[in-house]
Amino acid sequence: MRNRVPLALVVVFATACAQVREISGGDKDEQAPVLLESIPRDQSTSFTGDRIILRFDERIQLDRARDRLLISPPLSEPPTVRITGPREVTISLNAALLPNTTYVLGIGEAVKDLTEGNAAQGLDLVFSTGPILDSLSVSGIVVNAFSGAPEKDVMVMLYAPSDTASFRIGRPAYATRCDKDGRFHLRNLPAGAYTLHGLRDQNGNYRYDLPNEEIAFHGNVNAMDHRDTTTSPIVLRLFQEAPQVQLLREARTLNDGALRVVFARPASDIHIRDVARTGGSLQWSTEWSRDRDTVLLWPSDTTLLQEGRYALSTEEGALDTVRYRPLTPMPYRLAVSATLMEQDNGAEIVLTTTRPIAMLDSTAIQVLEDSLPMATRVERTNDRTAHLRGQFRPGASYTVRVLPSAFTDRYGGQNDSLTVRLGRAAENSTGTLRITLRTEAAGPFLLQLLDGQGRSVRTQRLTPPEMQVIWERLQPGFHSLRLIQDNNDNGRWDTGILNASVQPENVWPYTGTVNVRAAWDLGVEWTLE
Repeated sequence: MRNRVPLALVVVFATACAQVREISGGDKDEQAPVLLESIPRDQSTSFTGDRIILRFDERIQLDRARDRLLISPPLSEPPTVRITGPREVTISLNAALLPNTTYVLGIGEAVKDLTEGNAAQGLDLVFSTGPILDSLSVSGIVVNAFSGAPEKDVMVMLYAPSDTASFRIGRPAYATRCDKDGRFHLRNLPAGAYTLHGLRDQNGNYRYDLPNEEIAFHGNVNAMDHRDTTTSPIVLRLFQEAPQVQLLREARTLNDGALRVVFARPASDIHIRDVARTGGSLQWSTEWSRDRDTVLLWPSDTTLLQEGRYALSTEEGALDTVRYRPLTPMPYRLAVSATLMEQDNGAEIVLTTTRPIAMLDSTAIQVLEDSLPMATRVERTNDRTAHLRGQFRPGASYTVRVLPSAFTDRYGGQNDSLTVRLGRAAENSTGTLRITLRTEAAGPFLLQLLDGQGRSVRTQRLTPPEMQVIWERLQPGFHSLRLIQDNNDNGRWDTGILNASVQPENVWPYTGTVNVRAAWDLGVEWTLE
């Protein structure tokens, strides 16, 4: 009698065989390629070849090798980099190596594994064409000159002290690139003094030759033994120079009729001339930004423009010829907005229009407190704002009514009705901040209070030796402080000037946060070391 397999067991076996399971490829490869062998060997001397060969432990690929691979001292011609095997990279030298010189080949992130793209970070090859290896170094950090934040991928370069031209037209003696935390380490240097520069090299030629390149510079530095801990790290403050001559960055016609002009640097005055005709009644009024690098030019009559051509000039001379060409028709109605602004001695309501005001009917503007009209006076401060001043009490709310045709702009447009409710914070819902600042640095200074998004909410000019500030009626929340050394007393931060060896104005961030609390009077004592 033949053995019989129970039917239930057959069904279970068949079901188990039919189950589909995902095939596992094992753990994800997170290891960067490892350099197993190189020609020349790392730390070797007396190298005379014209090729460098790198062999890795796994299959590799190249990623932006021309930008990321760095040889210091730089060669007069960049090398040719190519993959010559699954695990091999060959670097063909297109320029002769200097005799008796130590070279550092920085691979950076140019070499990655083929499967996951893990980069061989921080991989350097050091060799010499002479009998010895140089061993001194220069180290430091690159930071943004204004924010103080570390800058990454900035070229850091050394020059002979007598070499004042190579930063613009030549090549550095030694170079490296700072890491993601801004740190740089120029190593295997011969003894001597150098000048130090930083460069955001936009075209990869080791030269400061583009106006949008950011730079940093430092006085003479000496190559030191890397084990020397007695000297402080060098700080390079990266900045972008203001153009040496005035330039026109933008000229655009806005929907409400203004010609918006943006300069490369602040201007004192502007002139606009119709190049197609002379005479006529067309006039232009100006509305400058705080830093005077942007101006709105408002024509007296847009019907006279006819897409004409207009020559712009400043106190520095002629700039360019532009067109007045609106992209869309001007809005029929004049828009008005209302904002309650806290002042040191109270508060006021500011009405802002989208176009310059030709006529204002103050009787068509009302402010109500608890449904009752309150006494206010209306004052014009510029072409597009009117201030409502009165006794606005803390904790009270107000209704602002702007009736139709209260404002008439210079082009004949009028506003529609506006009703908006505004409230002033109660005394116990805001905080007070008292700051005492001590420093040996020379003033004057600008002290700024920043909100959680880094926006300046209060600014105070300070002059030693008395440097105390009281800011009242602040919104609760975490704030920070920033101190600017306003050397030329122009009310703003200024960048550096390379040719004059002028560093950017110093900026010190407060090392902590300031917690403004409702109904609290907070004191901060800040001493700059």
